[in-house]
Amino acid sequence: MKSKFFVWLTGLILSFISPLPSPAQTKQDLSFGNHFTFEYKGAYYGVKDTNLAQMSAFKMINTKHPIWLGVKLNPNLVDFFASSVKSMSKEYPSYIISDTSAAIIIAYGITKANVNDYRYHVVENDSIELVPWSKLPMLQQKYGAIEPYGFLGKFKAPGKQLLVEVLNTKNYDIRQGVVFDWKPNFKPFVTQIEINRTKDYFNLDNIKLNHGYATKFKEHTGVPLDFSFPADSVVSIRLYYKHHETIPYVVYLVKNVNGKKDTTQMGYYNRENYYDIDGKFYNKPGKYEIIIQRANELGKWPEDQVLRIPFEVKPLPVSDKKVSIKQALPYIIATLTGVVLLFGGYYRRNQVKLLRAAQEKQTAGLKLQSIRAQLNPHFMFNALTSIQNLVNKNDIAGANHYLAKFAGLTRQVLDTGNEELLSLEQELAILDDYLQMEQLRFGFKYEIITDPDLNKANIEIPAMLLQPFVENAVKHGVAIVKEQGRIEVSVRGQGHDIILTIKDNGEWIEVNNAGEISGYGLKLSQQRVALLNQLYKDQPVSLHIDKQGPGTVVRIRLSNWI
Repeated sequence: MKSKFFVWLTGLILSFISPLPSPAQTKQDLSFGNHFTFEYKGAYYGVKDTNLAQMSAFKMINTKHPIWLGVKLNPNLVDFFASSVKSMSKEYPSYIISDTSAAIIIAYGITKANVNDYRYHVVENDSIELVPWSKLPMLQQKYGAIEPYGFLGKFKAPGKQLLVEVLNTKNYDIRQGVVFDWKPNFKPFVTQIEINRTKDYFNLDNIKLNHGYATKFKEHTGVPLDFSFPADSVVSIRLYYKHHETIPYVVYLVKNVNGKKDTTQMGYYNRENYYDIDGKFYNKPGKYEIIIQRANELGKWPEDQVLRIPFEVKPLPVSDKKVSIKQALPYIIATLTGVVLLFGGYYRRNQVKLLRAAQEKQTAGLKLQSIRAQLNPHFMFNALTSIQNLVNKNDIAGANHYLAKFAGLTRQVLDTGNEELLSLEQELAILDDYLQMEQLRFGFKYEIITDPDLNKANIEIPAMLLQPFVENAVKHGVAIVKEQGRIEVSVRGQGHDIILTIKDNGEWIEVNNAGEISGYGLKLSQQRVALLNQLYKDQPVSLHIDKQGPGTVVRIRLSNWI
């Protein structure tokens, strides 16, 4: 009954608090209005500036979110949403203020009882601390609030950027912030255009090295005026942007090939400072144009806020000298005769080589299955040891919870036990279940980051490839530091390669007198990598394990697996 009451109460309160469109969804000129905006887990909620009392009830049922930063802007301001800004382990919302109006920021949850536990500071342009860490200016009770809240100030800095951040001095994990950007100009600025070819790469603005791809550039922007190159000569074009932390970009490619014009959206909500355009999108002769603008549909922003980079793909040169079939026939016959003779001479030897290679591949496959069969019991033994430790501590509830997780994970491992390759999606799901299970015991924090451009369901990798390294990061690394432990697993694509990285802040690497890494699971994994390289010679696997200060980094590169 109690849980049903809180579900009902949450629904009632959210019915009064108006959800606002997310930054990525805002496609029309919605004005800010007469309210405060509060960000919660990536969603934005508006509360009328005459009824802040609603926040008291909402805060009451969200005790894990101790402070709420509310922002009030010019009611007539439009296009104010921007990209969130990363700050260590936090992401702060940011707001674009395209006029010269001020911004008010309050901290709901800071009261008379805890105000002395909080400090705030203000940083201009990510370089100048205008207000050092200080006590809050005052407590305030306005806008229909039924209890006091922290008032951080009213800020105005046209042409500049301000970060307002507040933290709890007793618990630095309680930290919130907001970025205000009084930016009147959203036009992207490309600092460099990198051309990647099969055998080399170069900066387009380097006339000595750019093979004549461009000779004229705009004076202030550096945009090429006569950018052109032969078809199939460019693998990719990389655009480097000037830092744009609060403004996400979208890239369009306009094609005009054989009189047919087409526009393709290449990437939406790009927050990185670079973007790659693959050569497959411009492999035919024709006229092309790259369009970069603040994230939104094409035509939303005025032309002076849009960057255009035109270029031309030229046909491959054709030799003027033509040879008739009659002239070429004797050479063709001679060539074919030579090929037949050579084939007869080498056929037998090649058959022997193929038979030997097949035998070696079969042997490597059997060894690989043997190592996989040893890794599964090793994983099971470690998990059962963890359950035994919980039982010995009389933590029956924890052991039962752990055992339930372990049962589900065991079924996944057994179901895929005969498969040497798993989809990236399955591998990460098993890994996530395992980390959740161990998190119940040790309390560490973890994060699995995947490249959004990777098709996880269709990309296959060796099964249980990451598991032994994650187990070592848990058992011999973050298990020592408990709640202070951090594990990050990242998967990203690089061309046709997959880069797998595991980072932790533990101390689990052990090296023997011969300089070799010890540990049963790690040794099996190293042997497995060696066998994978025998089995997949055109798709080599490399493994590197390094110490980086307080922690260990494991990097695995799967070459040509995409």
